[in-house]
Amino acid sequence: MQIPIMVGGATTSEMHAALKIAPEYRGAVVWVKDAAQNVVVLSKLLNANEHDKYCEALQQRYAEMRKHYAEEQQRLVSLDEARKNKLNLFE
Repeated sequence: MQIPIMVGGATTSEMHAALKIAPEYRGAVVWVKDAAQNVVVLSKLLNANEHDKYCEALQQRYAEMRKHYAEEQQRLVSLDEARKNKLNLFE
């Protein structure tokens, strides 16, 4: 079993955990909104019956978030393209 990484609070977000941290670590990476959730998350990670199911659900959620993020990035246009398509309000 890998040691899980728990991140949260004002310094990070679930998206950051999914995009930047989870792909670089083999064990579970768990983002928690606030410290009050730590007990619930830890109980799932330490429970032999729930650990694998919980970690699999996290991996699937993070994979979906990465996919959605990649799709959103493809819809963005370059700065030059955006400037060409600007709205001319005062001309």
